[in-house]
Amino acid sequence: MERKHTFIVDASYDYDSKIIGIGMAIHQADKPKRNGILIDQLSEAYKGIPPCIIEMFAVYRALEIGKEREYRIIRVRSDYNQMRTKLKNSYKERMGFNRNDLHGEIMRITRYFELVQFAYKPRRRNQMAHVLARRARHIENPIIREDLIYL
Repeated sequence: MERKHTFIVDASYDYDSKIIGIGMAIHQADKPKRNGILIDQLSEAYKGIPPCIIEMFAVYRALEIGKEREYRIIRVRSDYNQMRTKLKNSYKERMGFNRNDLHGEIMRITRYFELVQFAYKPRRRNQMAHVLARRARHIENPIIREDLIYL
Protein backbone atom coordinates (compact mmCIF):
# COMPACT_ATOMS: atom_id res chain seq x y z
CA MET A 1 0.00 0.00 0.00
CA GLU A 2 1.22 3.49 -0.92
CA ARG A 3 2.08 5.70 2.04
CA LYS A 4 0.01 8.79 2.58
CA HIS A 5 1.60 12.06 3.64
CA THR A 6 -0.34 14.63 5.60
CA PHE A 7 0.68 18.28 5.64
CA ILE A 8 -0.88 20.30 8.46
CA VAL A 9 -0.41 23.93 7.45
CA ASP A 10 -0.89 27.43 8.79
CA ALA A 11 0.13 30.93 7.78
CA SER A 12 0.70 34.13 9.73
CA TYR A 13 1.10 37.71 8.49
CA ASP A 14 3.13 40.46 10.17
CA TYR A 15 1.50 43.77 9.21
CA ASP A 16 4.55 45.85 10.20
CA SER A 17 7.18 43.99 8.20
CA LYS A 18 4.72 42.63 5.58
CA ILE A 19 6.33 39.22 5.96
CA ILE A 20 4.30 36.04 6.02
CA GLY A 21 5.29 32.92 7.84
CA ILE A 22 4.31 29.47 6.67
CA GLY A 23 4.37 26.59 9.12
CA MET A 24 3.79 22.95 8.36
CA ALA A 25 3.97 19.64 10.13
CA ILE A 26 4.44 16.67 7.82
CA HIS A 27 3.21 13.23 8.82
CA GLN A 28 3.53 9.83 7.14
CA ALA A 29 0.93 7.09 7.60
CA ASP A 30 -0.06 3.65 6.38
CA LYS A 31 -3.67 4.00 7.54
CA PRO A 32 -6.07 6.15 5.49
CA LYS A 33 -7.82 7.96 8.38
CA ARG A 34 -4.77 8.84 10.50
CA ASN A 35 -2.13 11.56 10.24
CA GLY A 36 0.60 9.07 11.16
CA ILE A 37 4.02 9.80 12.60
CA LEU A 38 5.60 13.24 12.43
CA ILE A 39 8.50 13.16 9.96
CA ASP A 40 9.25 16.87 9.42
CA GLN A 41 8.47 20.41 10.54
CA LEU A 42 9.05 23.40 8.28
CA SER A 43 8.98 27.17 8.72
CA GLU A 44 9.36 29.51 5.75
CA ALA A 45 9.23 33.30 5.44
CA TYR A 46 8.00 35.15 2.35
CA LYS A 47 7.62 38.75 1.29
CA GLY A 48 5.29 40.09 -1.38
CA ILE A 49 2.40 37.64 -0.88
CA PRO A 50 -0.91 39.48 -0.35
CA PRO A 51 -2.36 38.80 3.12
CA CYS A 52 -5.70 37.67 1.64
CA ILE A 53 -4.12 34.54 0.10
CA ILE A 54 -1.56 33.46 2.70
CA GLU A 55 -3.51 30.40 3.86
CA MET A 56 -3.97 29.29 0.26
CA PHE A 57 -0.27 29.92 -0.33
CA ALA A 58 0.52 27.58 2.58
CA VAL A 59 -1.54 24.87 0.86
CA TYR A 60 0.29 25.55 -2.41
CA ARG A 61 3.69 25.25 -0.69
CA ALA A 62 2.65 21.93 0.88
CA LEU A 63 1.80 20.59 -2.58
CA GLU A 64 5.06 21.92 -4.04
CA ILE A 65 7.03 20.19 -1.29
CA GLY A 66 5.04 16.98 -1.77
CA LYS A 67 5.82 17.09 -5.48
CA GLU A 68 9.55 17.73 -4.85
CA ARG A 69 9.66 14.77 -2.45
CA GLU A 70 7.76 12.64 -4.97
CA TYR A 71 4.90 11.80 -2.61
CA ARG A 72 1.93 10.21 -4.38
CA ILE A 73 -0.96 10.50 -1.90
CA ILE A 74 -1.29 13.84 -0.10
CA ARG A 75 -3.68 15.21 2.48
CA VAL A 76 -3.41 18.93 3.25
CA ARG A 77 -5.10 20.01 6.47
CA SER A 78 -5.88 23.66 7.17
CA ASP A 79 -7.91 25.58 9.74
CA TYR A 80 -9.35 27.89 7.04
CA ASN A 81 -12.43 25.84 6.29
CA GLN A 82 -14.02 28.07 3.63
CA MET A 83 -10.89 27.99 1.45
CA ARG A 84 -10.44 24.28 2.04
CA THR A 85 -14.02 23.56 1.01
CA LYS A 86 -13.62 25.48 -2.25
CA LEU A 87 -10.41 23.61 -3.09
CA LYS A 88 -11.96 20.26 -2.17
CA ASN A 89 -15.00 20.91 -4.37
CA SER A 90 -12.89 22.07 -7.33
CA TYR A 91 -10.70 18.99 -7.04
CA LYS A 92 -13.69 16.65 -6.75
CA GLU A 93 -15.50 18.23 -9.72
CA ARG A 94 -12.23 18.53 -11.74
CA MET A 95 -12.79 22.28 -12.17
CA GLY A 96 -10.69 25.41 -11.73
CA PHE A 97 -7.63 24.19 -13.65
CA ASN A 98 -7.87 27.11 -16.09
CA ARG A 99 -8.13 29.81 -13.44
CA ASN A 100 -5.35 32.39 -13.60
CA ASP A 101 -4.89 32.70 -9.84
CA LEU A 102 -3.47 30.75 -6.92
CA HIS A 103 -6.56 28.52 -6.81
CA GLY A 104 -5.81 27.52 -10.42
CA GLU A 105 -2.14 26.92 -9.59
CA ILE A 106 -3.19 24.58 -6.78
CA MET A 107 -5.54 22.67 -9.07
CA ARG A 108 -2.83 22.29 -11.72
CA ILE A 109 -0.24 20.97 -9.26
CA THR A 110 -2.69 18.31 -8.03
CA ARG A 111 -2.19 16.55 -11.39
CA TYR A 112 1.17 15.27 -10.13
CA PHE A 113 -0.44 13.13 -7.42
CA GLU A 114 -2.53 9.98 -7.40
CA LEU A 115 -4.82 11.52 -4.80
CA VAL A 116 -5.08 14.85 -3.01
CA GLN A 117 -7.37 15.47 -0.06
CA PHE A 118 -8.16 18.88 1.38
CA ALA A 119 -9.12 18.32 5.01
CA TYR A 120 -10.08 20.50 7.95
CA LYS A 121 -7.94 20.90 11.06
CA PRO A 122 -9.67 22.89 13.82
CA ARG A 123 -7.67 25.95 14.87
CA ARG A 124 -7.51 24.83 18.50
CA ARG A 125 -5.81 21.60 17.34
CA ASN A 126 -3.47 23.27 14.85
CA GLN A 127 -0.97 24.63 17.35
CA MET A 128 2.20 23.08 15.93
CA ALA A 129 1.74 24.59 12.46
CA HIS A 130 0.52 27.86 14.01
CA VAL A 131 3.64 28.25 16.18
CA LEU A 132 5.90 27.36 13.23
CA ALA A 133 4.18 29.99 11.07
CA ARG A 134 4.46 32.74 13.69
CA ARG A 135 8.16 31.97 14.26
CA ALA A 136 8.81 32.02 10.51
CA ARG A 137 7.80 35.69 10.29
CA HIS A 138 11.08 36.52 12.06
CA ILE A 139 13.38 34.61 9.71
CA GLU A 140 15.88 36.96 8.10
CA ASN A 141 15.94 37.25 4.31
CA PRO A 142 12.39 36.16 3.44
CA ILE A 143 11.86 34.52 0.07
CA ILE A 144 10.32 36.53 -2.77
CA ARG A 145 8.39 34.38 -5.23
CA GLU A 146 8.68 36.15 -8.59
CA ASP A 147 6.80 33.28 -10.26
CA LEU A 148 3.68 34.07 -8.22
CA ILE A 149 3.86 37.86 -8.41
CA TYR A 150 0.80 38.15 -10.70
CA LEU A 151 -1.51 36.56 -8.12
